[in-house]
Amino acid sequence: MKQYFLLLALIITASHAQAQSTWQLRLMPQVAFGNKNIVQRPNDETGTRVNLSRDYNRKHNALFSPRIEIEYNYKRHHAIATVALLGEGFEGMATEDIMYNDVLFTKGTPIEADYRFNTYRLGYRYRIVENNRFNFELGATVLLRQAYISFEDVSRETKFKNVGVAPLLSYYIEWIPMEQLSLLSYGDAFAIKAGRAEDIFAGIKYRFTPMISALAGYRLLEGGSDGDRVYTMSTFHYLSLGIGFEF
Repeated sequence: MKQYFLLLALIITASHAQAQSTWQLRLMPQVAFGNKNIVQRPNDETGTRVNLSRDYNRKHNALFSPRIEIEYNYKRHHAIATVALLGEGFEGMATEDIMYNDVLFTKGTPIEADYRFNTYRLGYRYRIVENNRFNFELGATVLLRQAYISFEDVSRETKFKNVGVAPLLSYYIEWIPMEQLSLLSYGDAFAIKAGRAEDIFAGIKYRFTPMISALAGYRLLEGGSDGDRVYTMSTFHYLSLGIGFEF
């Protein structure tokens, strides 16, 4: 008999926990516009610092940069997993002799350069303030970056791949002036001597139903690395659109 009471208690507890927890899926087919993009490898007197955004032509003015966010909420606890993909290309005549990744590209040679920056994140935020009009969360994110920068001319190609982990601070702010409409901002950021990163969204959220919503706004992605092996510094501006599902 005790086993039946224990089983019943577990079922009630699980049902109660389920009632207080939700999953959210956000699909964001973003459009990115590149601004600054400066690279150097290695980051010393043997490498050439190249301002790709100033001295070369972008292959595409607008970039497709998809993003997927999956969030699990239990009471005031929020766990978030994110995948974001980004890449852009440059082309033009080398404006100077370029030594990149120990390969020399001579002045006047037509070259192509590719920049890739894909990130995979796992984060946690705690909801400090929660009411019908305002929500505020703080937390931290672990970012895994999968990046590379390549240079190529008619006879040679070199690519420097970089995989690394970085800790970020995370926040979420939402103001709800109407039942179906809210203004919100969320993002991750950090800054240390060897580099910095900011990924910040600000926009609106409209709830069509309790389970389906749409997001639209502006996103800033900015930062880079200033270590011994490589120097990168880039800025991207986004038109960020998305649809969210809650279940």
